[in-house]
Amino acid sequence: MNLEHIAQYYISNPDCELSASVVSKFRQFILDLAQVELPEIDFQYVDYVPYLKGDELCFEDIQADFKQGKLKITTQFNNSDLLGPEVNLIFRCIHEIHHLQLNVGFDLEGEFKTAAHLISLTNNILFKQILFSETMGQVAVRVCKGAFPDYQKVVLFPLELIEDLTQTWQPAM
Repeated sequence: MNLEHIAQYYISNPDCELSASVVSKFRQFILDLAQVELPEIDFQYVDYVPYLKGDELCFEDIQADFKQGKLKITTQFNNSDLLGPEVNLIFRCIHEIHHLQLNVGFDLEGEFKTAAHLISLTNNILFKQILFSETMGQVAVRVCKGAFPDYQKVVLFPLELIEDLTQTWQPAM
């Protein structure tokens, strides 16, 4: 499955209805992950896309702020029913920190590596599927359609695709 297929799969499939128990456990997983993964950084939530130079995020500017102990996170694109606004922003902080820890930019290769890393942090198969949807599903839509999805939904992708992501999958267009 290539990136265009992932985008189409995300767009054409309905939002997966998860039980309140699963949603609660996934939110707690993210909060627990934040306790371990987020260093002493002053996260500043802003209503614009920070670090943007032209159409791309400037990894060097993000690194410079990170080295000073701060990081700006946009509040745009924060409409996740799954995580809710507060936990979604925490998840985005975790995601940004992983880009920095892995020293990978925000191009397709960097998103691929960051998604694979995030997915590797759990053994829960359903959580792996949710993380794939929250990372690669949304990124595929952004890359292939030019914008993030208006609505962040959960699409359960085939397990084989997720296994390929962490082993041999290449983000071919």
